[in-house]
Amino acid sequence: MTRTSLLARTALGLVALVALACRGPSLQVKHDVPADLGVAAVVVYPVVLRWEAPAWRAVEVSQRLVDVALAEASAEALFFGPTEVRVYSPEADDAWAASDAVAVLAPYGVRPEGALVLRARAERRVQAGQREMLDSRGRSVGQSVNEAVVYLGTVEVLHPASRTVVLEVSGEAPADPFAVATDDGADPTPELTGLLETLTREALKGLSGTLKPPRAPSPPVATSVAWLPWETLELGPELAGRDVLDAEVLRQQRLRFANPGLEPALLDALARQPAGLYVREAPPGAKLAAGDQVLSLDGRPAPPQALARTRLAPLPVEARVRKASGQIVSLLLP
Repeated sequence: MTRTSLLARTALGLVALVALACRGPSLQVKHDVPADLGVAAVVVYPVVLRWEAPAWRAVEVSQRLVDVALAEASAEALFFGPTEVRVYSPEADDAWAASDAVAVLAPYGVRPEGALVLRARAERRVQAGQREMLDSRGRSVGQSVNEAVVYLGTVEVLHPASRTVVLEVSGEAPADPFAVATDDGADPTPELTGLLETLTREALKGLSGTLKPPRAPSPPVATSVAWLPWETLELGPELAGRDVLDAEVLRQQRLRFANPGLEPALLDALARQPAGLYVREAPPGAKLAAGDQVLSLDGRPAPPQALARTRLAPLPVEARVRKASGQIVSLLLP
């Protein structure tokens, strides 16, 4: 084999990998939503990652799916995230018996038959192959190994009261071996994240007309927030085992993943702030203002969906807020 033909074969292999990486996710949808189904709440369970990963990784990926849901339908239903319910068996058929979600829904006046569970799972498949490398005289000079990583994801919408899967969206997305990281390593699996976001959007489209808010939503108290996820991700044990620089890098990465597109200057400032929600924009006359930080809601951590739920809550929610001036106040929202 000549050097030219060897280079040609290598180039073809690279082209094949690029084509695989650039192919968009192919989706399969199974739709069985009853025409008369009306639900007021959606509980997002932790993503099941079928490979070894830190516990906080599944939580933050799940939270990204909650963020997608809020962007699509925050005024149409109450959304609950993976750390707001205790899930004992994420893949059990009887989702209500496998969690305490029913008790979490009760204060909002949502009955078990009026809620759905959205749960996602993902696996990572590696396709590997070997080929012999030859020099210009056709002599063996070693072997090369090519690997192609493909992520498979499924988002399932379950109506636990009837133990029925009303919607299932699945797809796959290849990892791009030549992608240039633009987030300083915040997302170790960007192709998977993008795939699960796409599947979640598709699932919400399939639920069009099914989500019925329990009451008319009040005006939003904030239009843009940044989430500081320290409490929710429970990073304490892992941060304690790192030196100061490594701990700072981890905090920055998790903050960046939680807030894609956040400008670097604000990232640096927020990395040193306590957990909660930083208000970036608020409507004129709202109780919250840009620069405020919501530290807790009814004495509990304040993820984005908890603030969004104040618009649909049956009773006002007590918010502990640090104003831009540094003063800490209590407010009733909305």
